[in-house]
Amino acid sequence: MKTRLFIIVLSLFNSILFAQSKFTLGFDLSEQFMQKDVGLNIEGLLGYNLNSDITLVLSASNATMENKDLDLKYKLDKYAFHVNYDFGKSEASKLESIFGFSYVNFDKKLELEDDNGLGIDLGVQVLFGLKSKLHYGLRIVSTYSSIAPGGILNAGAIFKYNL
Repeated sequence: MKTRLFIIVLSLFNSILFAQSKFTLGFDLSEQFMQKDVGLNIEGLLGYNLNSDITLVLSASNATMENKDLDLKYKLDKYAFHVNYDFGKSEASKLESIFGFSYVNFDKKLELEDDNGLGIDLGVQVLFGLKSKLHYGLRIVSTYSSIAPGGILNAGAIFKYNL
């Protein structure tokens, strides 16, 4: 009896939680730049809408960077917590600012003094298709970290789905 009651309460809780469309899943495909190095960045996103203007986002990204001068390819991982604030909205699109903190991890091939550390993220994104559950848009995020040999810039497309 307790097991049945637990299953009923759990399924009711999940249906109430996800019926409110407060969670979003997404991914970002972007070009990443750091000094003269260029690479392809893939990022997974999990978001929670606090209200109609503020979204909390957890993300994990992986980039394969290439330095043509040194003939070197290396990995760059980033795990981030962002707060997105919507400051310009119309019926079908919105403009959001991005502020957050990230943990940056460089490949050992770079031979840095310290190959992981914290960073600050600043950016902006424009989302379209707000009338449907699938949103798409453009995003630019710049990461400032003391361990990086230069500023890290991501620019590309973002896709988000409201659960």
